[in-house]
Amino acid sequence: MGRILIRFNEDQVSEPIASQIIIEYKVPMAILSAHINSKGGEILAEVPDDILEKVVNAFRNRGISVTVPKLIEVDSDKCFSCGSCLALCPVEAISLTEDSTVQFDKEKCVGSTCSVCVDACPARAIKSVKPNNNGTSAIREKKR
Repeated sequence: MGRILIRFNEDQVSEPIASQIIIEYKVPMAILSAHINSKGGEILAEVPDDILEKVVNAFRNRGISVTVPKLIEVDSDKCFSCGSCLALCPVEAISLTEDSTVQFDKEKCVGSTCSVCVDACPARAIKSVKPNNNGTSAIREKKR
């Protein structure tokens, strides 16, 4: 499953564009978060990898902005489990194990749509990574 961030402007928000694409492409889209009001909004969703490109193009063909959020990766050699990231994570994707090691839940993490943990890490052990087409990731350190 690939994650996409769909952004609607003020003129588009009243149209059922997401519903139309879900029905038209028979997409089993999982909506992870949505923030929409009369001035616009965004939806973070998961889409099956085999139809991801078609879905992204379908939104873009209707004038909708779509980006693929970066994921978060932790360098366990740099992390000293201070907990700065744990205290700030809005989706509770970070926890401490029994031995007080920081653990990330990639299923809960919303990635670069948030990145609070990247900014909070004093050791710079947390990085935003962009997934490659082959399923691996290319690390991109967020500049401070």
